[in-house]
Amino acid sequence: MSRITFDDPMEVVVWRPPAEGGPPGLVRLEKRGRSVTGWAEIEIRPLAGGGTEVHWREDLRLRGLPRALDPVVAAAGRFLFGRAVARLLAP
Repeated sequence: MSRITFDDPMEVVVWRPPAEGGPPGLVRLEKRGRSVTGWAEIEIRPLAGGGTEVHWREDLRLRGLPRALDPVVAAAGRFLFGRAVARLLAP
């Protein structure tokens, strides 16, 4: 099976590590690609009983596609990101 790939260059524009008793950590990425634009924010919160809670928010656009297809692009992004995270967390 062949894979579809593309470049997705990003720039870190906010970097705030989590601090105990302070606000959650935050990373904001600006997508600067030829095909993919938009942003992603990752919020990291330490949990009182140990572990970490992560919230991912993303707004991405594929150049050349009309906004009417945004729901399809969003669904595909959730699917692909979910697979990538599952692979990272697999034992």
